[in-house]
Amino acid sequence: MNLETWQHLHTIELPTPYPVGPITVYLCDAPGEPVTLIDTGPHSGETQTALEAGLAHLGYHSSDLERIVISHAHADHFGLAAHLVAASGAQVLSHRWNEAVLADHRVDRDRRIAFYASLLRQAAVPVDVAMAIGQATRGVNHFAQPVSIDSALADGDLLTLGGRRWQVLHTPGHAAGLICLYERASRTLISSDHLLADISSNPVVEPPPPGQTERLRSLALYLASLQRVAAMDITVALPSHGPIIQDVPGLVQERLAFHRQRMERILEVLRSGARTTWEVTSTLFPERSPLDTFLAISEVIGHLDLLELEGTIEGDQTNGVIAWKLST
Repeated sequence: MNLETWQHLHTIELPTPYPVGPITVYLCDAPGEPVTLIDTGPHSGETQTALEAGLAHLGYHSSDLERIVISHAHADHFGLAAHLVAASGAQVLSHRWNEAVLADHRVDRDRRIAFYASLLRQAAVPVDVAMAIGQATRGVNHFAQPVSIDSALADGDLLTLGGRRWQVLHTPGHAAGLICLYERASRTLISSDHLLADISSNPVVEPPPPGQTERLRSLALYLASLQRVAAMDITVALPSHGPIIQDVPGLVQERLAFHRQRMERILEVLRSGARTTWEVTSTLFPERSPLDTFLAISEVIGHLDLLELEGTIEGDQTNGVIAWKLST
């Protein structure tokens, strides 16, 4: 990505081991400000080497960093943070909902394993499939090390970056603690994974955030967050993956249309006799790897959530399994 109009906002592209491909991180270095990195890439030797090369190209070393802003608690966005903090003493800023994952993702992983085991049982996922999913997802956070947040960010906070004032936008959906950054004068959004040009961000079902007892309806929140940014005066969005986005309202409309079509397809499957989340998932996504199976189940749950919130369907739980039916 080329940011010729931004003198003190630079992009560095880093490799990741994930199917989404490289991640773009941002370095802000205006005079009189802390040298700030927005996201870090995953913890791997290849990524670390690429980051050091990118920093050197801009005249810096990792030890020069003074602030690290973490957009959300996925390993490709925070994995190298602990290494960079050790090298530089940089302060870490992120949304408070990311704190537990960042500070000890191994403990958080155990909490998530219990949560997802219950979720898969409710979805009537066969035991052998659930075990394969567990094995496939167990290594997801191997590309991250724990790091503590020094300052928690909240919606509406202002950060000075690259000589400009950026507003923190809490945009839950793809991840509960995901934040974007908005600069009003230039009408620019640093959109992280909230807006991606080439793929629809997957609003993965997650355990309840700190202080809450029930899980969030991730897809419903994601769609609300999309509509929020679409209503703002944004000329360009700078994502973490893929090309710059220059038509935010148009992209949001595409995403909304996709999810409406998926809801209609799920209704067709339910009308054809499917009752459990697993039956719906197996019909919509018949051939999947174990990791893709988890993502498919999560996506189906998100759309079932929307249909339930609309009052179109109802869920009845018996012996720990939810059976869906059309509302009368």
